[in-house]
Amino acid sequence: MAKTQQVHLMSRALKNRIVSLVREITPAGIEAAQAIAGLAEPPLCEVKSSAVLERLLAGNGFAVSRPWKNLPTAFLATAGRGKPVVALLAEYDALPDCGDQPGQWGHGCGHNLLGSGAVMAGIAAAKLLKEQRKSGTILVIGTPAEETLGGKVYLAAQDAFRGIDAVLAWHPNVETKADIAGGAAMDSLLFQFRGQTAHAAAVPHEGRSALDAAMLMDVAVNYLREHIPDNCRMHCVITRGGKAPNVVPDFAELWYYLRGRDRQQVDDLRRRVCNCAKGAALATETAWKMVVNTCNTERIGNRPLTEMLDSLLHVYGPPAFSTDDARQAGKVAPKLAYSPTLDPIMTTPSRASSDEDNVSWFAPLSKLNVACVPKGTHLHHRQWAQMARTSGAHKGLVRAAEVLAAGAVELCLNAKLLGDAKADYQQNMKGKKYDLPLPKKAPPAGFKTA
Repeated sequence: MAKTQQVHLMSRALKNRIVSLVREITPAGIEAAQAIAGLAEPPLCEVKSSAVLERLLAGNGFAVSRPWKNLPTAFLATAGRGKPVVALLAEYDALPDCGDQPGQWGHGCGHNLLGSGAVMAGIAAAKLLKEQRKSGTILVIGTPAEETLGGKVYLAAQDAFRGIDAVLAWHPNVETKADIAGGAAMDSLLFQFRGQTAHAAAVPHEGRSALDAAMLMDVAVNYLREHIPDNCRMHCVITRGGKAPNVVPDFAELWYYLRGRDRQQVDDLRRRVCNCAKGAALATETAWKMVVNTCNTERIGNRPLTEMLDSLLHVYGPPAFSTDDARQAGKVAPKLAYSPTLDPIMTTPSRASSDEDNVSWFAPLSKLNVACVPKGTHLHHRQWAQMARTSGAHKGLVRAAEVLAAGAVELCLNAKLLGDAKADYQQNMKGKKYDLPLPKKAPPAGFKTA
């Protein structure tokens, strides 16, 4: 990418004031992160976790609306006045089997840190704008169910992100860097088969097995893997497959994630997977149906916003981890080390997916990653969840809040930067239309959270 542009927040006075404002809220922010880590609630069930963040925001001058846009665990927190409107995205859902004990939910992706960092940044940015008597509205948007790509997708379907001038996001990571690339486009799909029950030993010929259809479909999909682009991914679990071996199952369900470079690639992948379902249903004389759980787009990258975040990361630097941080991390996983460096802007899309990419179709958006756990920590694993409660994770949390707060204020003070970001967004959106086959108000009945 081009050389990172300089930003006027590099002045010592404003830099130091942002640091002090973030540090003022740090004890409460860490307390919130630890509380959410202990709650570890599933997607769309984050009632207590979202309330932790809402109370922190309300106690620091934000007007909080919840529930929001037909999602019970979503919220909108607002502070400041006038234009521009800058939004920070908060997440707080957990993952199955990532708790301290097998079967427990846990924050194996660090969303306990993510939500708290966005809230801390929003509070600091709003206070600084008020002190400077500058125009600007800071939004902190609580977005549930990122792990199942539900929250932001269904908020976007209800136009929740229209009218926002810029959006900033972050994620706990093993490295510190700005990210323009985003992740993979993805569909979350349920394939349901219906057949006919019968005694599996006495009269199996009278039955039509929905489980046979599901298994045949998955075999067909496995053969399909050889004939799709290398970057594509297809993951599957059987969520329902019958109740007892001596009863021919009359219902079975497969849950697929289909990932690709962009919507066009995923749409074609879905077409081919549907053919596998059709063939399986025909072979077993069962009926099949596809239910769209959620859809995710590719990122609309924004160069000016990403360069701003990269510039601010150079101002503040990566987290400075101590020997005590390393000692705490070593209790979780010996021989792993924190990354002490600032890495170049991430320009290659991830194979994973995030529903924040859908937001990028409605407003200029960029994201930063901040090292919170050592390199080699297992993602979507209880090891990550344990690391996300250590002092090193809290160092990353504070640094992320400082950079996000600085970025939000910069966008309110620097009209040229914001204009450049909007112009880049408009250029990148030429010929594109956000059009996904989703309900407009809320996730469908049976929406899979885990």
